[in-house]
Amino acid sequence: MVDNLEMEKKEIKKIPWEKSIWFFDIDDTLIDTAGTTKIAADGVAKVFEARFGRQKAQEIKANFIAIFNLMLVGHQTTNPEEVGDYKKLLSRIESLQPDKSYTPKKWSREIFIKLAAEEAGVDVSPELVHEATDAYWLELSQRTELFEGARDLIFEIKRHDRPIYLITGSDARLKMQTDGTFIYDPAYSESLKRERIELLREKGIDFNLVSTGDPEDKPHVDFFQKAISLAVADSGQPIDFKNTIMVGDSYEGDLKVPIEHFGFGLGVLFNKNKNTTEVIDSHQISTGDISEISAFLY
Repeated sequence: MVDNLEMEKKEIKKIPWEKSIWFFDIDDTLIDTAGTTKIAADGVAKVFEARFGRQKAQEIKANFIAIFNLMLVGHQTTNPEEVGDYKKLLSRIESLQPDKSYTPKKWSREIFIKLAAEEAGVDVSPELVHEATDAYWLELSQRTELFEGARDLIFEIKRHDRPIYLITGSDARLKMQTDGTFIYDPAYSESLKRERIELLREKGIDFNLVSTGDPEDKPHVDFFQKAISLAVADSGQPIDFKNTIMVGDSYEGDLKVPIEHFGFGLGVLFNKNKNTTEVIDSHQISTGDISEISAFLY
């Protein structure tokens, strides 16, 4: 519940509905990707169980989930440099991407699977990693659930006839090579992400368009500029940043650049474990129920 006294004290700047423009992160903002990963990892386990038996497959699954959870902690914390194990993991992930013509992808499930198997003492082939990764994403897409309140907010936005733009990081679909390293094809990665995101329409997320982190990912300025340029082309007019809202689950990854660089009027930090909605400053709130964002519009 929104604390009205706190809201007045910090003088949040409300945004008029008729001028509002909405940008949403997707994973762990609209849909519970982290919560579904444990279930989706069953797909990984099934692929390995067919070759190495149940015990080894469950060990690889547990390693995969641990890697994902550590990445999530580093992503959502305001001080990732202080998470030592996260820094070590990032270094391992980056070392497997020797092509320096692009910024190394952090969230490659292909790499997570390879590292999880290595920790279990299992050598993997490119074909096995590809099969296990496809199994993971298939399970995730089928099991994905919207956060409570997401559908209500989307309905309210559409009731006011306002545009919704999804701005999401790359799924980092990499291709493993025979030497154990990985290469990145932006078009390949983006096409697979778009297929996954289109399924959200069936769950009630009616959006104008989606922009992905391929080739440049968050929090790079170009990642956000790409989405803004697409929104401008879609609407046929410049974006009024002071009436623009960005919703995401990481300040560093989702909100910092829109607020500090582009001057978005409102940044919303979503945390599914938060029980209240808090005003951080005149341009930022944090909440565990994104349907309450509507209280900051008029």
